[in-house]
Amino acid sequence: MKIEHAAKLVGLSLCLAGSVVQLGGCASVPKPAEADGSARVPANDPARVQAFQQQVTQDREMLTENNLLKAQVATLQQKLNELSTVLREAVLLPQVAPRPPAPPVAAPNAKPVAPASTLPAAAPSQQQSKLVSPLPAYAYRTTQFGVLIRVNHPFARTEFEPSEAAAQALRVKVRGAEAIEVRGYTDSNVVNPIDRLIAIERAQKARTWLINNGAEPAVITTKSFTAGRFMADNRTQQGRSLNRRVEIDIRNPKLNANPVAM
Repeated sequence: MKIEHAAKLVGLSLCLAGSVVQLGGCASVPKPAEADGSARVPANDPARVQAFQQQVTQDREMLTENNLLKAQVATLQQKLNELSTVLREAVLLPQVAPRPPAPPVAAPNAKPVAPASTLPAAAPSQQQSKLVSPLPAYAYRTTQFGVLIRVNHPFARTEFEPSEAAAQALRVKVRGAEAIEVRGYTDSNVVNPIDRLIAIERAQKARTWLINNGAEPAVITTKSFTAGRFMADNRTQQGRSLNRRVEIDIRNPKLNANPVAM
């Protein structure tokens, strides 16, 4: 019995010793992980620097493009608002019927008036001088070799419809001209496809009008400017109406460059 008891004590002691050894191993501080230096790249590596510069350039280009798109959207929205206002006013404008002329009242002892057909007609030049107003300063300017005439356009319109004074001046000045440059403009702040077509059509339709009124087609050249090149403050409605224009630069030193007598 004593030997068996002693053997049990020895076995228990060995178990306790093994447990102590295991606990001691678990309580030890873990060894820190060491990074593998094979994948390290210097911060000033030329390839990384070049890639970073390319990324910065692309980001700047995208930012610039986004700003241009925002400006185009703002311009188109402004034009849409103006067009909506014009259409709304046209729809809501009341149609006033013309008042019938009052019947003539014969005055006592009045002499009979001769029919209109028997009255002497006024001279055509006198009638025209009374009806035609002189051109404003912004619409007519003398140059070294001729004259520069401007014709303004309504919003989003391309028809060339000069006033009677401008038409009279153009008919006189284009005859015998050595060169005529027609330039179409818009009131747009940024280049966009819609205003580009508007500027081109304004110049082309003005050219057609000039040919139909005595200008030689061979001496006419056309240019179009989609955005910018304003002659007035484009932030105001009046300025934008002046910037929507066609300029006709006539080189004709044989003619007197003074305005047509009105």
